[in-house]
Amino acid sequence: MIFEIDPLHSVVEFAVRHLMISVVKGRFSDVHGSIELDTQHPERSWVKAQVKTDSIYTGSTRRDAHLRSSDFFDVYRYPMLTFESTQMKQVDQNHCILNGDLLLHGVKKTVAFQVAYTGQNRDPLTNTWRIGLSATTIIDRRDFNMQFNQITDGISLVGNETRLEIFTEAIQML
Repeated sequence: MIFEIDPLHSVVEFAVRHLMISVVKGRFSDVHGSIELDTQHPERSWVKAQVKTDSIYTGSTRRDAHLRSSDFFDVYRYPMLTFESTQMKQVDQNHCILNGDLLLHGVKKTVAFQVAYTGQNRDPLTNTWRIGLSATTIIDRRDFNMQFNQITDGISLVGNETRLEIFTEAIQML
């Protein structure tokens, strides 16, 4: 069955260390894509997703503007980040490892997401089936040519390790 990602009920979040003592979290709210969920042959399931990089939000207008700049996401040159799965390995009934190509900041790298199937329900308003998935991975932002790193008094302003967390609700296509 093919499902379309519901952008109103899906979010891509990230977490990165700040001054090596705390964590800054942010999110991208403009998420789209398709999911093929084959329950009979889970290894045939796949995901294709796109995120508009200018939909970033951290709670600080100034920080968001800096993250949209060429120091980080360079949203004018790279308006989308994309993920396309290449392999799914089922761990148990509700968990899998989803490998695929992440295209971010003009660089494509293979990443592995730990995915949890969080269930399905029929939407009482539309009578369509919806599924829920969550996924996590950790990337090094330098692998995607995000090199900005101001050092003050020997302390990095921004960490390199970035945790990505995705929460998706998707609607069955008829």
